[in-house]
Amino acid sequence: MRHGLPLSSPNPDHAHFLDGMPFSGSKEGTIMRARVLLAFAAAICLVAWPVLADQGPTCADCHDEVVAAMTHNVHMQIKSFEVQGKTVGCQSCHGDGTKHMEEGDPALIRTFAGKTEDDEQACLGCHHDKGLAEWDASTHAAEGVTCFDCHSIHKSKNPLESCKSCHADTEAQMQLPSHHPVREGKMSCVSCHDPHAATEGALRTHMRVNDLCYTCHQDKEGPFVFEHEPVEESCLICHNPHGTVAENLLIANEPMLCLQCHEFHFHAGLVSPDGPVDVGGTERENPLGRYSMNAAMTTKCTTCHPRVHGSDLPSQTLPGRGRGLTR
Repeated sequence: MRHGLPLSSPNPDHAHFLDGMPFSGSKEGTIMRARVLLAFAAAICLVAWPVLADQGPTCADCHDEVVAAMTHNVHMQIKSFEVQGKTVGCQSCHGDGTKHMEEGDPALIRTFAGKTEDDEQACLGCHHDKGLAEWDASTHAAEGVTCFDCHSIHKSKNPLESCKSCHADTEAQMQLPSHHPVREGKMSCVSCHDPHAATEGALRTHMRVNDLCYTCHQDKEGPFVFEHEPVEESCLICHNPHGTVAENLLIANEPMLCLQCHEFHFHAGLVSPDGPVDVGGTERENPLGRYSMNAAMTTKCTTCHPRVHGSDLPSQTLPGRGRGLTR
């Protein structure tokens, strides 16, 4: 293929080579052209034969159910192409099947049943990109996870099903009211996790946690004039990315979440839970209603402090309290 020309475009130098043949336009010329085209087609078949022969009908004669399962598998889609300088076929993974076909003994071919290191090397023979090159140092490798615990050679797996077979607790969190849309199919586990190369316990990509979150939540990224320290430290201080009962993936509802770091502060009309208040000239202990701290417990902190991730504006109605994150 020449640069700038699609694969379907004829070579401009050869597009009309048949027109220059003897007897062009005559009956003899038509016959000659047909013979040349037939020879050309035969040459293509001979070139393609090694690819098709490796795949062959011989495997499918006994393993038709496997072939059927591979219809939409990526291995089947690339079976007739050269990948990494190799021809992909049944024997590319299972090894030479000559003796297996002669004697019918499964032990005479690689079946991947043992999930051995040698079996994994068969995968790494083609799949040796940068991420997989770091597999030996990964958390999954240290835990004894193999390629075949997550991947199927013949039939494609649902990635979520593969992950939750081991991470059932995480999958349960995804069923909670507030969750990332993984089960809806709008993102996947690998949107945040690298199962092949990550060395951290959580299998995150090599990005800092906050930077990973900011790839989707850019509006929460600073720098801001007035910062909220927990936000700068880690999004996980306030959020559980897999799922929570509280809204917005918060680990607890307001105000209890905020009270893990902050104390109640004065609001007009509110007093401490055990303090007296004069209501209509009568002193009462722990009055109910709008004059007690009960109102604070049912009011979200973000009602007055909406800019919890950071703000460039000083706070309103709070002299000297620019860090109040009220706007």
